[in-house]
Amino acid sequence: MILALALLASVLSLTAFKSLKVSTKLEALMPEGAPSVVTLNEATDKIGSFATIQVIVESEDPKKAEEALFLLEAIIRRLPWAESAQYFEDISVLERHKLLQLEVGELEKVEATLEEEMLAAAARKIEASSGIPINITLVGKDISVSSRSERSAAAADMLAPIDTERRFASHDGLCQALVVWPKAGQEGLAGAKAMVSDVTAIIQALELNAPDSGLRVGVAGRIRNKVAQFDAVMGDVKIGLGSSISLILLLLLVYYRRLVALPLIVLPLVLGILWTIGLTTLVIGGLNLITIFLALILFGLGIDFGIHNFSRYSEARAKGDDHQSAIATVLAHTGRASLVAGITTAAGFGALLLTEFRAFREFGFIAGSGILLIYLAMYTVFPALLSVVAPYVSWDGRSGTFASRRKAVFILSPKVTCLLFGPLLLVAFFVAPNLAFEKNFKNIQASRTAEHQWATDRSKRIFKGGHDRAVLVVDTLEEVEAIEAYFEAYTRQDLATPTVAKITSVRNFVPDREAQAARLKVINRMWERLEEGGPLPASLRDKAKYLQIGMLDENDLPKGIRRVFLGNESKPGYLVYIYNSVTMDDADLARQFYDDAASFTVNGKLYHPASEGFIFVEMLALMKADAVKAVTLVGIVTLLAVFLFCGAVRTTAIVLLPTVAGLLLTLAIMVLTGLKLSIINMVILPSLIGISVDNAIHIVERYLENGEAPAEVMATTGRAAVLTTLTTLMGFGGLVTASMGGLRSMGYLALIGFGMCLIMTRLLLPALLPLLEKSKIRKVVYG
Repeated sequence: MILALALLASVLSLTAFKSLKVSTKLEALMPEGAPSVVTLNEATDKIGSFATIQVIVESEDPKKAEEALFLLEAIIRRLPWAESAQYFEDISVLERHKLLQLEVGELEKVEATLEEEMLAAAARKIEASSGIPINITLVGKDISVSSRSERSAAAADMLAPIDTERRFASHDGLCQALVVWPKAGQEGLAGAKAMVSDVTAIIQALELNAPDSGLRVGVAGRIRNKVAQFDAVMGDVKIGLGSSISLILLLLLVYYRRLVALPLIVLPLVLGILWTIGLTTLVIGGLNLITIFLALILFGLGIDFGIHNFSRYSEARAKGDDHQSAIATVLAHTGRASLVAGITTAAGFGALLLTEFRAFREFGFIAGSGILLIYLAMYTVFPALLSVVAPYVSWDGRSGTFASRRKAVFILSPKVTCLLFGPLLLVAFFVAPNLAFEKNFKNIQASRTAEHQWATDRSKRIFKGGHDRAVLVVDTLEEVEAIEAYFEAYTRQDLATPTVAKITSVRNFVPDREAQAARLKVINRMWERLEEGGPLPASLRDKAKYLQIGMLDENDLPKGIRRVFLGNESKPGYLVYIYNSVTMDDADLARQFYDDAASFTVNGKLYHPASEGFIFVEMLALMKADAVKAVTLVGIVTLLAVFLFCGAVRTTAIVLLPTVAGLLLTLAIMVLTGLKLSIINMVILPSLIGISVDNAIHIVERYLENGEAPAEVMATTGRAAVLTTLTTLMGFGGLVTASMGGLRSMGYLALIGFGMCLIMTRLLLPALLPLLEKSKIRKVVYG
């Protein structure tokens, strides 16, 4: 019956798992009402999406590259998810209206130069027919020209034609890009993966990267980056989880030398993890960059229940107890210690629900509920499975298993322990506070493949503006003008830490109507002068079209420019971009840009530009503040929970001291080795507390149970505790080979942290056990 209900719950969890969402976005780690998240969502709603796919083509022969781009554009723009695909912008309207970009003073210079050129042309014509040099002076205009004067190139230069199309190409022309804009509704990860897959398949089908093609083609852009990060994370998790589980199973098999140990320990654990996934889907709905390691974390935290259960059951059977008696021993003693440890660990994780950092809250809920569900599985499914298989297994103590050997282990005396660890802990106490946070976001991201890195580097040559800009949605052009004036004045006075490179908006292409009217007045005068007749220099004859223009508004702009500066035109407003002059990967420099541009007031109105870089800055600040809060809360809750179940200050201190010592040494080693704390590897710290406290409770409970010497306790329950720590260490340690920097740091921190906790559990705790007053404690613990 129990197994049937467990199986049903697992099937329901798997069904719910299909709807579980995974997000690699930074905003998924932040509180829902964080200003940077709110403004980014508002901007995204107006823009539609920041993201594009860029197909990069490089060739020594630009004509080959153009042919490839033409072919790619013709195919990709027909894909159902593609809104547009273009490798150039039609800027003919900008070329036609380029005189509107000149100030009135510049236009008047053009007008004067044009007048001089026309008079000089007339003088040269007269000299050509009469042979007599001619000087012409216009009274009142201070213009004097000679038929022998040199031709002025000023007007011709100002009226020089520009290209009617602007190609997305590098300065040397060797790299070109096709920019693909997806339709609305394709922002999700599944859509992004499908788009990148489609484009990659087209490139392969056309054999554009064939050795004899003379081309190199790759995919870049935000969408490609998002997919690459997700694939790297999932690949690392799969490899890490697969290799870790394999090593753990091998360790269990070597330790117990019983094949039956594997399903009895692992199956209830897997069921508990499945139930947790189902609960997570129902309550939270998805995983983020931190909770995506849910299965790995819970595997490491939950396997200790199974190890302690199986070890105690095997020991009881080896002593001659029957199945019922051995199960009773497990439930009465190991089960009680596991319950104390489970509730203590779950309460510690539950304390994270009181923090503001969304990633901490969700991690606390998942890990805390996961521990309780795994405990439930271990003490329902494990006994049921054991009842099924026990009659078919020999539990003879002479079988030679490591678990059946009760040879006492060596332990240090309290005096030697104090001499050995006292100075180390004193040094660690002063070193640990120097722990640094990871401030470079690139260091926690996955490294790119060579092909992806090549495409990204070439993209930066083509699109020099970069993606680290902040964007702001405003209602009117008057606001745009006021904001531009604000930053123009701000950058003039900010000489100490200048971070704002430039401001761009639709006003870069469409001057306000008052300015246009003043400029058109001068332009129309030039056109009227041409209409009056008279010879026109050959160099200026084809430039007359620049004078036959009217007002320009945003609706006249090319579609690509409108998309950038007007966004979704069904929604009112304009987009203003604030470009940074410093990298946003470094948190200190990003903070300076954040201070300059993340919040400002113009004409009494407060503005909050949006940027993923701003989210990183706010996230780091919130993480630092909440990290102290989280550690304090976890510590207090763990202390109270242990004291509640132990009922004595001395017992509580002995249970917690190895944990505190191990954590202190871990932080000190991190400082000495240069390993920094990040948003990814922070999840190891509460896991360290949970595992270490769990092991200490089991060992103390066993010591108080029947008065065995510390050496004998460490030979039984102590060995199981060592095994649980080793399995957890293996579970996380496999991540040191991950491509994602954050996961690698998690692996390194796990090796250090669990290693220190293992040493403290094995050496420090046994030396502390004799300090317990058994007679008094036993009355409190066992009544």
